[in-house]
Amino acid sequence: MNTFESADALLTQQLGSDVIIALATRTEDGVNVRTVDGYYKNGSIYVVTYEASHKMQEIKADRHVAVCKDLMCAQGIGINLGSPRLAHNKALREELKEVFSAFYDRHVNEDDPLTCILEIQLTNAVAFSKDTKYRIDFINKTATAAPFVNDIVE
Repeated sequence: MNTFESADALLTQQLGSDVIIALATRTEDGVNVRTVDGYYKNGSIYVVTYEASHKMQEIKADRHVAVCKDLMCAQGIGINLGSPRLAHNKALREELKEVFSAFYDRHVNEDDPLTCILEIQLTNAVAFSKDTKYRIDFINKTATAAPFVNDIVE
C-alpha cells in the first residue's frame, strides 16, 4: 500500500461512517462555519442537505469549501448532485440511507424537490493517525507521511 492509499484508508476509518464535521463556506462578507453529518468515500465527503439552505446558496456562489473533524482538516470543491431520487444518484442514495440510517427516514424529505446531495470533492487534506501526519493531494493522488506524536489529552 502506497502513502496515498494509507492516507485514504485512514480517512475511511475516521470518516467512513456518519460523522459530524465542520463545513466552512465563503461569502463576500467572510466565512461561515456549521456542523453537518458527513460521510467520506473515495476522496469525497457526502452530505444530504437542502438546496435553499445558506450553505448551498454560498456554495452555489463560491464552490470552494473547507471541512474539519478533530485534527483532520481539508479543502475541496462543493458540488450539488441534485435530488437523491435522480437516476444518477440511485446507488449513492441507497448507500447514504444506510450510512445516515439514524436520521434519514425521519429528517430527509425526498418528496421535496429542494432536497439534495452535496458532494465535497477534496483537493487537499492534513490527517493524523496516532503516530503519523499525512499531507494528502487528492488531485495528483499523492501523499507524504511524517512521524507525529499526538499528545492531546481528551
